[in-house]
Amino acid sequence: MLELDLGKMEVEDIFELDIKESDVLKIYIPLDSIGVTNSYIDICDDYLEAIWVGERLASEAKVANVVYDYPLGTHKTRLCLIIHEPSINIKIALEECISLYCRGDDGNSVFYQSVRDKVLDFELELENHPIRLPEIADDYYANLIEGAYCEMLSESPELYHDELKKYPERAFGYWRSSFSSKLDNNCYVSKAGWLFPDDLNLNHFFEVTGQKYRTETLLPAEILIINDTSYVMADGLVAYFPMKQYINSMICSSLAMFADAEGDKETEEYDWSDRDIYDPKMFAIEHAYISSQNINKCMIDPNGTMTAAYDGKCWHLLYDTKILSINAIKRIYDKFRTISLAFANYINLPDNISCKWDSLSDEQFEQLCYDVIHTHPRFNSDTIRKYGKSRSRDGGRDIEVFDIPRTAGDIPRKWIFQCKLITNSKSLSATRLIDVGDMLEHYNAQGFGVMTSAPIDATLYDKLDAICSKRKIEQMNFSVLELERALYYDGILRCRYFGK
Repeated sequence: MLELDLGKMEVEDIFELDIKESDVLKIYIPLDSIGVTNSYIDICDDYLEAIWVGERLASEAKVANVVYDYPLGTHKTRLCLIIHEPSINIKIALEECISLYCRGDDGNSVFYQSVRDKVLDFELELENHPIRLPEIADDYYANLIEGAYCEMLSESPELYHDELKKYPERAFGYWRSSFSSKLDNNCYVSKAGWLFPDDLNLNHFFEVTGQKYRTETLLPAEILIINDTSYVMADGLVAYFPMKQYINSMICSSLAMFADAEGDKETEEYDWSDRDIYDPKMFAIEHAYISSQNINKCMIDPNGTMTAAYDGKCWHLLYDTKILSINAIKRIYDKFRTISLAFANYINLPDNISCKWDSLSDEQFEQLCYDVIHTHPRFNSDTIRKYGKSRSRDGGRDIEVFDIPRTAGDIPRKWIFQCKLITNSKSLSATRLIDVGDMLEHYNAQGFGVMTSAPIDATLYDKLDAICSKRKIEQMNFSVLELERALYYDGILRCRYFGK
């Protein structure tokens, strides 16, 4: 495999390359502004060039795919493009791409400017261009809409207003995803979720967009609204339902997918950011038609990481969900006695989901935890690592894994899990975990979790909250309650470790 770094090469280097059609090329594409500048406009310009470079090189290859790369010992972010079976014209494409990053410093400013003009022309047709590497393009739009638009409003308000008139769905954080061409359907995405018509198969969507969800593992659910707070309830769990995101997605479906039938999807601007979901103005936006029907169908991932709502025309995938703890459900139950029966079903989990933890060794328990994380839709199973045998010197890391970016603009984050098997009646207290903060900083973790066969003591929760909130580290803990619920839904794992 031949490795090329476009940010470090000069055009003359191309002539020394011996590239055969059977080769596999690993090409690094710089994103120098990320982590260096506070300007989203600069970041978007980096992404725009990266999209053009990726598409230009992919056009001269049979197969191309791209992932993010983070060079060790640096804070830099770049893209790693891998192309298979390059054509005989690959050197011509490389010459243009290298010249773009040389910025004319190689003495050929005329050629550089011609390439730069191609990039700017490409920006004008990006919306409808059949993208081969949609991941990069969607990350460009995420930074454009979530960041650069704010700068644009300040620096060039007329351009900002023109953009929103042309693409009103972007006022709600949505844009037409570059995966649309691969899915052969108009799909819209935001930092909070996805929107697409019902003639697109859900499993096909998950597969193409690289998500581990499958419809056969999703649980049927119902929506309940109490005092302006929405909940989604399924067998064995209760979670918050992001109603505000769902309303925004509904409006987007009207603006982007159905208003074209009337020949106009432009609308007056309206600030929805702090609007109550019951405000009548929410449903008065010109040319937006919100169905008065209830949600026809709702499903939730057993881990509570995603809710899929169907309104009769479109699927709305919403990621900002969170499973309520047993204590939170009890508080709701105490406050709303009139719905006590509905919540009591979720407070009192059936006895038959309990597991015989004393039948496992420490090593078997760590393997079980490994399998739970391996099958969890939040995490990339290709990146999971289990460090050594139980009680070995693993630096406090029993399991290390990267999560899967769920929406455009996200990057994979490193998670570390510690496994603690407890077979007596005691809970896991703060004294059982030491030097957690130093360990997380040493290994540059962005996520942390404890997996234990016992209840987690309040002192440990307080300790972890203090450590992780100070370092802005996300938590996902599995006490005995969460582990037994996960095994309840995964009969294969339960049978593997505990028999039928």
